[in-house]
Amino acid sequence: MMDHEHFFKMQRHKHDQDIFHTLLREHEKIHREVTSLPNGIRTITTSEDPVIVSLLHDHVPAMHKRLQENIGLRFWDPAFVEIFAQREAIDMTVTLLTNGVQVEELSSDDNVVALIHAHGEAVSAFTREGFTASQRPSPLPVEYRFFKK
Repeated sequence: MMDHEHFFKMQRHKHDQDIFHTLLREHEKIHREVTSLPNGIRTITTSEDPVIVSLLHDHVPAMHKRLQENIGLRFWDPAFVEIFAQREAIDMTVTLLTNGVQVEELSSDDNVVALIHAHGEAVSAFTREGFTASQRPSPLPVEYRFFKK
């Protein structure tokens, strides 16, 4: 018999996955701007479709919460595995906009900054290519250094 906590985690994962898949399917309705900063990135992701905006308002804070709680995803994807591994070195701010979301991902660690840039490019690929990009692993930066835990 499944305990309640496990059940709710499975429901949460299914909800997050369903929204992600809808956003991938509707990627042509999503606009994304990435500003590279010396210590990370600032992204603005918007849509003219109010349904897509509501999905972004659900998805982006949910991903931020997963990062904070270390509830990983895409365990086969090197950049996503490392983002979760380095989560304590990332300062993320999510701001809901009337037409989308703004996210700042910052770090004082240059190694993690390179990782943030790679993660930003992976998410941009999702918005450009939808499911095609989501089926590829997101590469780590060439200069990225792994640390023993």
